[in-house]
Amino acid sequence: MALVTSVFQERRSTRSIITNSIVWAVLFLLPYINFLYEPEKWADANKGYLVMQGLSTLFLMVFFYLNLHVLGPRYLSKNRNWLFVSVIFLGLLMYIALNYYSFLHFIASSADFIENQSKRAPEDRSENWIWIPTILGPTLLYSINILTSTMLYLFNERSRQKELNQLVELEKTAAELSMLKLQISPHFLFNTLNNIRWLVRKKSDLSEEAILKLSEILRYIIYEVGDKKVDISREIEHLKNYIELQKLRLPKKGNVAFTVQDNLGSVSIQPLLFIHFVENAFKYGVDSKSDPDIQFEISTADNTLTFSSRNKILVTSSNLSNEGIGLVNIKRRLELLYPNRYELAINNDSEYFEVIMKLQLHED
Repeated sequence: MALVTSVFQERRSTRSIITNSIVWAVLFLLPYINFLYEPEKWADANKGYLVMQGLSTLFLMVFFYLNLHVLGPRYLSKNRNWLFVSVIFLGLLMYIALNYYSFLHFIASSADFIENQSKRAPEDRSENWIWIPTILGPTLLYSINILTSTMLYLFNERSRQKELNQLVELEKTAAELSMLKLQISPHFLFNTLNNIRWLVRKKSDLSEEAILKLSEILRYIIYEVGDKKVDISREIEHLKNYIELQKLRLPKKGNVAFTVQDNLGSVSIQPLLFIHFVENAFKYGVDSKSDPDIQFEISTADNTLTFSSRNKILVTSSNLSNEGIGLVNIKRRLELLYPNRYELAINNDSEYFEVIMKLQLHED
C-alpha cells in the first residue's frame, strides 16, 4: 500500500511540475509573442517595458510559491492569520515599489516616452494617470496571484488531510486485522497442543505425525499468512493438516469428511477465515461416548466461493462468551476484508450446527 501511494504521489508531483512550468513559461513569453509574427518590430521594441514585465512576472512567481509552500503552511495552517496578512501586504508594497521603480527607470526615462509626452498639450500632461500602471494594475495582478496560490494551498491541504485520514484509517484497519488474527491463532495453537499432549500421554506412535502436522500449520501461519491474499490451495492444505491432526485422536468409527470441488482454478482469498468454524466443529462435535458426524465442503460457482461446515452437536458449550467473541472477530474480519461481498448463515437446531459462508471473489 505504501509503495502504491508513493508511486501515485510521485506521478502527481511530476504532473504538477510540468503543468506549473508550462503556465509560467507562457506568462514569461506573453510580452514577446507579438514579435513572433512581426520580428521586424523587435528593433523598435521598448526593451525597458519587456524588462519590466519580466521582473514583474518573476516577482509574482516567487511570491506564488512562497505563499504556497511557506506562508500557507507556516501561518494559515496554524491560524496565525494576522502574520499571514501582514506578510502578504508587505509583499504587495514591494511589488508596487518594483513596478513604480521599473516604470520610472525603464519606461518614463525612455526617449519614446519623453517624445510622446512632449507632443501632448500642456493641459493633457497630467501625472495622475501614473497610478494605473504602478499601483492599480500591480495590485490587481498581485491579488489574483495570491488568491490563486492560497486557494491552491487550501485545496492541496484538504486533499492531503483526506489522504492522511485514509492512511490512518487503513493503518487502524490493518492493526485491527492483525489483532483479530492474534486472537484467533493462540486459541487454535492451544487446542492443537492439547491434542498432541493427549497423544503423548497415550504413548501413541501418532504423536510424531501430529508434531509434523503442527509444524506445517505453524509454518503456514507464521511465514505465509500476512496482509496479502493466499491461493485457495494453500488454505485448503492448511485446513486438511488441521483436520488430519484432529482425526488422530478420534475413534475409527464416525464420519469426518472434507470435500473440495475439483478444478477450483486460480482463486485467491484472505487467509484464516474458515479455521474458526473447523475448530468449533471438532470442539463440539467430538466426545468419548458418541461417533462424530462432521462435514466440510469448499466449492466455487459464479464468482462465489462457498465454505460449509456441518457437525452433530455432541458437546454443549461451557463458555458461550468466548465463542461469541470468536464469531464477532470473524464477522469483523469479513466486514473489513469483504465489505458487502460476503454472506454468513449459521443454523443451530440443537442437533446439528451448520455454517455456510459465501465470498464474492471479485468486485463487480
